[in-house]
Amino acid sequence: MKIRRLLIAVSVLVTVLPEAIPAVQAQGQGASGTATQTRPIEPEEFVRLAYSSASLQEQAAKLAAGRETRPEVKSYATAAVGYRTGLLQRIEAFARERNMPLPSVKEFEHQVVIENLEPLDYLALSRRYAEVQMQALDQELGIYRAASRSPHQAIKTFADEILPELEKQREDAQKMSDAIRP
Repeated sequence: MKIRRLLIAVSVLVTVLPEAIPAVQAQGQGASGTATQTRPIEPEEFVRLAYSSASLQEQAAKLAAGRETRPEVKSYATAAVGYRTGLLQRIEAFARERNMPLPSVKEFEHQVVIENLEPLDYLALSRRYAEVQMQALDQELGIYRAASRSPHQAIKTFADEILPELEKQREDAQKMSDAIRP
C-alpha cells in the first residue's frame, strides 16, 4: 500500500507539477519549426508557486532532519530547514509589501508528496527525500527563471536575487543524491 501511494505521488509530480511552470508553445518562424517561448509569470502566480514550493521543501527537510536518515541526507536537510525558513520569510515580506495574498494551503501535488514521505524511514526516506529535492528544485528553478524574465520589475529583481541561491541548493542536493545512490 505504501509503495502504491509513493508511485501515485511520483506520477503526480512528474505529470501534473510540470504544468505549474509557466511555459507555452509558440509557432516558430523560419525553417526551425516549433520554438519554445516562456510566457510572463504574473506576480500572484509567482508568489503562490514560490511559497508552496518553499513550504513543501521546508516541511520535507524538517521531516528528513528530524528522523533517522543517512548522514548526508541529515546534513543537507538540516541546512535546508534554515534556508527554507529564511526564504519563506523573504517571500512573505515580498508579498506583504505588495499587498499580495499568500496561499493558505500548499498546492495539492505538494501535499501529496509530504503525505507519502511521512511513513518512510531510514534508507527509504533518505532516497525518496533526495528524489523529491531534485524534482522540487528543478521545478522551483523553472518558476524563478520565468519570474526573472517577467516584465514586472519587482518580481524580476526578487527572482534574480534568489536564483543563485537555488542553483547552489540544487548543486548540494545533487551531491547528496549521488552519495546515497545505490
